[in-house]
Amino acid sequence: MTNKKAILKSISSMKPLSASATRLMTIVSDPDHSIAEIVAVVRNDAVLTGNVLRLVNSAAFGLAVRIETVERAVSYVGGNMVAGIAMGLCVPHVFNDPLEGYNSERGALWRHSLRTAIAAREIARTARQGASPPIAYTAGIMHDIGKGVISAHLAGHGEELEAAAKAHEPPDFLAAEMEITGTTHCEVGEALANHWNLPDPLAQVVTHHHHPANADPEYKSLVYAVHLADYAVMLGGTGTGTDTLLYGLDEDYMDHSPVTPAQLEGIIRDSEQELEKAAEALIGNG
Repeated sequence: MTNKKAILKSISSMKPLSASATRLMTIVSDPDHSIAEIVAVVRNDAVLTGNVLRLVNSAAFGLAVRIETVERAVSYVGGNMVAGIAMGLCVPHVFNDPLEGYNSERGALWRHSLRTAIAAREIARTARQGASPPIAYTAGIMHDIGKGVISAHLAGHGEELEAAAKAHEPPDFLAAEMEITGTTHCEVGEALANHWNLPDPLAQVVTHHHHPANADPEYKSLVYAVHLADYAVMLGGTGTGTDTLLYGLDEDYMDHSPVTPAQLEGIIRDSEQELEKAAEALIGNG
């Protein structure tokens, strides 16, 4: 219980997001954004331009003609994936390093976050209100950013964490994190979202994705979409290590996104296929 202050204090020393990443987060969090806005950001960032062109010309896209302009590249790749590339370039140590506290390998958090993003986008399409699919995608990428910070403080406590989580019904890894460090990856993620000045929809997801009922009313459907996506992709085999499936599922998600079991199975299956298409480029940024 003595680590919380040190963990939260460490966030203040983390470098801010690049101007490009900050701008892209703001743009893609507006459901009415345009491709032209994203192109304008990419065009002024040589490193980001290079990575977007590398991705669109990779074997994963299988295009017959080489793409050489930012405009065409962004149109093929999509604004949300561009934002994901920007985040990976800015903070590879958050997304791409092994999570020692969760006993996971390098790239596991990226894979989980990206697959959650893909699934959240599709679940948001079923939402009754207030859950934009593009925003759900970006929020899915960001939802577990706190793990990249708290992980080092959980290292060496694997068995203790798992036992503490399973002592609850349903299992509660957040409670286990609290017992070891005095905080949780959601609380740490909230502090990091504030440090980076993330837009409100993304900050709400980072803070409440395991307890979506606590989200502000205007963001509840969005948070429930990511909550369900997070759980679904863990069921589909893409977790972040020791904590996989050691969280409860808030079944009130049906009040926000009435996804049928058949739809959810399809989303889990399709998200794995889409993940494999994008993973090499995004994970490779670290």
